[in-house]
Amino acid sequence: MAEYLLGFDAGTSGSKGVIITRDGAVVAAAAAEHGVDVPRPAWAEQDPEAVYWGDFKKIVKKMLADSRVSPQEIAGIGVSGLTPDMAPVDHEGRAVRPCIIYMDRRATAECGWAKEHLGEDKIFAVSGNAVDPYFAGYKMMWYARNERENYERTWKMLNSHAYIIFKLTGEAVIDYGVAGLTAPLFDIKNLKWSEEMCAACGIDPAKLPRPCPAHEVVGAVSEAAARETGLAMGTPVIAGGGVDASCSAFSVGMIEPGTSACMYGTTHCWQIALAEPKFDRRFINFPHIYPGAYVALAGLGTTGAVIRWFRDQFGQVEKETEAKVGASAYKIMDLEAQLIPPGSDGVVLVPYFMGERTPIWDPYARGMFFGLSLYHTRAHLYRAIMEGIGYGLEHHAEVARELGIMPERVVAVDGGASSPLFRQIVTDVMNVPQDYMAKVAGAPVADAFLAGLGVGFYRDFTEIKQWIELSDKNEPNPAATAVYRKLYGVYRRLYEKTVDEMHFIARLAEE
Repeated sequence: MAEYLLGFDAGTSGSKGVIITRDGAVVAAAAAEHGVDVPRPAWAEQDPEAVYWGDFKKIVKKMLADSRVSPQEIAGIGVSGLTPDMAPVDHEGRAVRPCIIYMDRRATAECGWAKEHLGEDKIFAVSGNAVDPYFAGYKMMWYARNERENYERTWKMLNSHAYIIFKLTGEAVIDYGVAGLTAPLFDIKNLKWSEEMCAACGIDPAKLPRPCPAHEVVGAVSEAAARETGLAMGTPVIAGGGVDASCSAFSVGMIEPGTSACMYGTTHCWQIALAEPKFDRRFINFPHIYPGAYVALAGLGTTGAVIRWFRDQFGQVEKETEAKVGASAYKIMDLEAQLIPPGSDGVVLVPYFMGERTPIWDPYARGMFFGLSLYHTRAHLYRAIMEGIGYGLEHHAEVARELGIMPERVVAVDGGASSPLFRQIVTDVMNVPQDYMAKVAGAPVADAFLAGLGVGFYRDFTEIKQWIELSDKNEPNPAATAVYRKLYGVYRRLYEKTVDEMHFIARLAEE
């Protein structure tokens, strides 16, 4: 009898999977790392066949072998992934080009055209979002304009998790959450593609996947997919939670309005659940997994990516130590950074290493370390990175307070949140308590739960709360918060005072 559920998430720098029992116990888990291709400044791509489908096959086979769960015992499959992105496939189901992922900023000209010809107010009224290359609709416009031959032979423009679902089932679908990040093409309040916007932007709606609820069973594992993955043919597959950050938040109970969660991943995604479409352009807005609700998301574009970049460029000894004895390079650098006082002795990081999304929506913003002297060490820089990420989150907290949607507590989830130092720094900068749940596997568990909801294991979305176990709490340290309040002002002024120079350097690199 089929009693297990499988969840999978294709993230920016790695993929994760779980097999769970009906009551949420994880019987197998596996992960795989992958990279991001940057063929030109401000471009970011991944190979959907090698990365998304390749990781899925590898991880599923490992989990089945490790758990000794029979493929016939898997009752349902749920998938999520990085987004917004654009992965076109032809009529044979082959990837036409690499997937253009959310960090990619190439569609700036298309955004300029949309502002001039459609108007930001009109776009916001339909899509609930600002105009920025981050959103998949503008990536599609760039594709249609700049790679016309490829566009003409494209059957569907999918995203990372929709690509996996397509490879599993042959169905081209997209959940409402991911569709909501395909601005300006999706009507966020009526949950359908906007024919008006598609026509205005030159996008054929026939090339777009069918929008549907996250827990809807959209197909079953095909014979070909069964051969490639080891799964049983006919296993139900749901549309999936799509937005990996939203799945991570859902897995720790961000369901009811006012609840909040922060995903410490390659990017930082701080989310607040809303009861109604109360949108503001300084947030990213999309339909929640929970029917009828919405999410306001603060999206810091390259936060965890900056930490990984720093490790790779300046932590070679720590990486070698990790390879030899298994001690995490990040934990070693955390120990050094703990010895540095709050404020990093005057070093401030602006974490705009690939433009920035919310709340400034500036594709030409660039990162910087400010305040360096010969006194400062690598540990100062590493701590300043975490503090700079905290300042970026506090910028959003100011907006949330202004809108009256600021939560009383925030749940921290995913890889970066495993660092007590990182969590405490963010807690102190924002002056908001954080709850940490170490035993939650994040997005893959939510994917598996949604699969269970789709196949009838569960009756209500809130049942996932029974699986949640609090691991740690971080309360604000008033003394540290006082230091950060002073430096936060410096952080804000650094962008305001150097924005013209940032834009000059960014455009110079594009020449």
